[in-house]
Order: sequence, then structure tokens, then C-alpha cells
Amino acid sequence: MASFARVNGCCSRLVASRASHSAVPLQVRHFNKSCGLVGYPNVGKSTTFNAIVGAQLAEAANFPFCTIEPNISKASVPDPLLDDLAKVEGSAKKVPGQLEVRDIAGLVKGASEGQGMGNSFLANIRHVHCIIQVVRCFSDSRIAHVDDPVNIDPVSEFEAISDELLIADLEMATRKMPGLRKRACAEPEAKKMLPLYEAWLKGLEEGVPVRNLLDVDKLMETFGLRVMATDPLLCVLITAKPILVMANVRPEDVKSGNDYTEALQKHVTQKCTRGVELVVASSILEEETSSLGDADFLAEYLDSYGLTEPRLPRMMDSVKTLLGVSHYYTLGSNEARAWFIQKGEKAPAAARYIHSDFEKFFLTAKQCRPEEVLKRGGLAGVRDAGLIRNRGKDYVVQEGDILEFIDRSSH
Repeated sequence: MASFARVNGCCSRLVASRASHSAVPLQVRHFNKSCGLVGYPNVGKSTTFNAIVGAQLAEAANFPFCTIEPNISKASVPDPLLDDLAKVEGSAKKVPGQLEVRDIAGLVKGASEGQGMGNSFLANIRHVHCIIQVVRCFSDSRIAHVDDPVNIDPVSEFEAISDELLIADLEMATRKMPGLRKRACAEPEAKKMLPLYEAWLKGLEEGVPVRNLLDVDKLMETFGLRVMATDPLLCVLITAKPILVMANVRPEDVKSGNDYTEALQKHVTQKCTRGVELVVASSILEEETSSLGDADFLAEYLDSYGLTEPRLPRMMDSVKTLLGVSHYYTLGSNEARAWFIQKGEKAPAAARYIHSDFEKFFLTAKQCRPEEVLKRGGLAGVRDAGLIRNRGKDYVVQEGDILEFIDRSSH
């Protein structure tokens, strides 16, 4: 079973091979989900960024506003199942799914009025799809903090940033509403959205972030899977974006947390009803472990802190979930690859992430499950067992499917 179908007489492996000439093969077709690291200056954003992307790309220094221009990079999302599939199939290389990560300048109180790097920060954060808010949950007089490096207050820090984002959204929504109301008089789709716009504006006026009012699944069912990125108001509202709160602690506090993380978790649970998760992690520990190539030494090092694995894979998996991202695999002797798609997409739409012709000339998709491949020692065993299924254009791709797309040109 080949890993890809043929397109216009040319095997799509050639498409993949062209991408492989770059240092890191990237998934670039139709998919560019991004997350942005935000927070006060000196809370560990740049260190976390370096850990996520696996390189020292962002300067981390002990003074405010070390980051001015955002650092942007693609980050591979750890995928143990992809590793297992590549091993059992004997794939020459493996390419995990990737997300864009941005390290954005530190935010301070008054950012919505231009304080600190406020205007630049707000412009940059509007362009990401998910926020990773890093909150300092450790006391250290040696590391600078905009308030107090010793008597820190993570809840106040979290709220200060949340308030600035909400104020910025209120100003944006107020400015856009007259045009949206006018548009609703002429366009049926805009007319259907108008009651939601009015509800979000009212919520912002009452101090409620838009994500608390969003039923994303229902919204996408009614207005389409890409409504979050294409709607003229939703795409610019920062408080509509999902948030992963990273409670940044010392390495020795990762396993059990501390008083700061407990207070922050309680507050986030009570205040944020939708679209928010919290993970306790150490930016220093994640950066250190990201550079350890020896598996035995890594295990020993983590064990010294009572851990069995880094927190980074859990964080990136949470980001993937918050973004509503699913994935499928293509598998063959040359390459095992994970392709990120929007959750709920049908087979033709999923095929376009490899090549747009696959969607245009879609005929069928050959599908099997990864557990079947692992159980039977590879794709050949699955094929021999008759477990490869033909899926039509209405098939909704399931998380972890192994797919081969067949188009009309290959018949």
C-alpha cells in the first residue's frame, strides 16, 4: 500500500520530496494554526519558546522587554504513535505534525492604552489562534519582575493580562459594530450572526471574555468549520481565542505544584468556563530536557524530580485540542507523516493538505486504523487481513486514521 496516491500521472511522493530539501519538512498547504506565548516580562516565555521549538532562537535575559519583535518558528508536536508506526513499517523517516509558535513581547498593565509594548503586543496576538499564557508561580529575588519578584501574586498577574485583553476587545468590538449592523441589513449570513455579535459586545461590557460565551462546536456546525478564522469579528477578538495557562514553577515543584499553582488553578476554574486549560510546568526544566538526546539519561534526570516524562508533550497536546486540530497519517517505506487538519473535516478536504489536486479530483480514500497496523506488523498485514476500507467523499476523517488518497487520474 503506497503512502500517497498519484496525481496527474505524477506520484505525490515527489511533492513530499521537494519539501524535504528544507532543513525541516513543513506542512504548509492550507494549514497554519499558530499559538502565541504571552505574559508579563520575565515570566519564562522565551525560555518556554526555546523548549518548544527545540533551539535557542529567543533571547532569555533578566530584564524586562528582552523580547521586542516576536520570535516565530514551527514546532513539531511529539507523537509516540507516529514513532511506533514508522518503526513497524520500516519508514526511512518520520515527520510529525507541526504548529506555528510565536514568542510575543511582554505585556504590562495599561497595554490597551499603549503602555510598555502594548500596541505591538495586541497587534501580534490578534494573529494567533491559541494563547499560551505563562504565569510566574515561583518567588526569586534574583529574577526581575514588573511588580515584586518575592511577593508574587499569580492570580493578580493572570487577571491583569486578562483585563487588558478584554479592554482591547471591547474597544475593537465597539468600533466594528456599526459596520457589522449595516452589513446584516444586506447579507443573510451576517444577519444570522448579528445576535451573536450583540451578545458578545454585551458580555465584554460586563467584563466577560468572549470564549465564555462561545459554543464553538455549535458555531462551526451552523456557520462552517472555518468560521473562527473567517468571521470578520471573531477573527480579531483576542478573548475569543482558547488559552492554555502555563503555571511556571521551579523544577522541584512540577510534580505536585505549590501554593501559587493551587490558587491559580482554583481561580481559573471558577473564572473561565470554556476554552481554558492549565498545566503546571517548569520552563527551565523543559528547556534542559529538550536538548537531552540520551533516553536513559533523560529518564534518570526526570526521575530526580519524581517525573516520568517532560510536560511539553502534554502542553502541545492540550494546545492541539484547544485549537480543534485533528490529524491523520500517511505511511510507507519512504516516510511516515502526521498531517494536521481541522477536526470534523471530510476526506476530500483532508486530502488537500497534501495537494489541492487530491481534493479537486478525489475518488476514494483507503483507510485503516493505526492499532491494526501495529497488531499485524505493518500495512501488508492489514491488507492481507482485508481491513483496508474504501471511504467516500462524505467520510469524516477520524483522529489517527491512516489514509491513502486515490484520485481520478490514477484510474
